[in-house]
Amino acid sequence: MFRSVYPLTGRPVFTRVRVDYTLTRIVVDRVMAEDGQYEVMFLGTDAGSVLKVVSISQENWSTEEVILEELLVFQAPTPILSMEISSKQQQLYVGSGAGLAQVSLSRCHLYGQVCAECCLARDPYCAWDGHTCSRYVPASKRRARRQDIKHGDPSSQCWDTEETLRGGRVEERIMFGVENNSTFLECLPKSQQATIRWFIHRPGAEHREESS
Repeated sequence: MFRSVYPLTGRPVFTRVRVDYTLTRIVVDRVMAEDGQYEVMFLGTDAGSVLKVVSISQENWSTEEVILEELLVFQAPTPILSMEISSKQQQLYVGSGAGLAQVSLSRCHLYGQVCAECCLARDPYCAWDGHTCSRYVPASKRRARRQDIKHGDPSSQCWDTEETLRGGRVEERIMFGVENNSTFLECLPKSQQATIRWFIHRPGAEHREESS
């Protein structure tokens, strides 16, 4: 090319640093959501994984890139050589030297079983339908389709649901361990936007301390 073409923002659309892989392929799907249209990028890597990223434009013309999922498509690390989206089938086809894989564009069931978790995921493919987090269909006549991709604010979408009426408390899980022994702590976040914090309450201490 004679001259490079830059994004409107004047900076890269998506960047990642200090990772042990390199991006190899990109395909983009334009998805209609409740609050507008979004570009969802599927980025293949040389480690056999695919990143699902949504680009969100804000009021000041800046953009926010949110990683929705990081899928390990092939068990053995193998570079992604090709990718193609089928909007009709709602599938992503991924090719590498190890073979061909088929991945659904939407995996809404991973975002939990409550409205707030579905809303916090900020996935344009998914919305809360009043009972579960399911695929969003623009032409759907369901009244309870709740979704907020731009802000991911569950208080504006799930104000009348049971988990919001509880005062917005986070889930708390208590596990017991033996001093000077190892304990496996397992807690899987419902989305890339969720955070997990562990606290230690030592015998005789009045307060808990956060574990690093």
